[in-house]
Amino acid sequence: MNTVNLVGRLAKDPIARDGSKTKVTELLLVTERPVIRDGRVQKDPETGYTKTDAEFHKITVFNGMGLPLRDHKAKGDQLAITGRLHYSRWQDADGNDRYGCEIIAENVEFI
Repeated sequence: MNTVNLVGRLAKDPIARDGSKTKVTELLLVTERPVIRDGRVQKDPETGYTKTDAEFHKITVFNGMGLPLRDHKAKGDQLAITGRLHYSRWQDADGNDRYGCEIIAENVEFI
């Protein structure tokens, strides 16, 4: 099974890349999780708030599902994404093998 569920905020506005037959919308989603050390959630001593670590996820949305994102969502807006992991490999201009990971969205919900 290859399923990913994320809830986070857009790190930047959606990016549109349209080909002759396919419309692609790229998202950069930020999720946060609490910092845990020795089994305890860490607090900021100055503010008392929980410390968090941020993760950035590249999301690709194909065709019609991405069009409302382009028109109605912007940096800072919250989304819920369900999709699958996709790994790719290519060679750069110097002939070096490069690797990437992205999430192909299968469902996007506005929150």
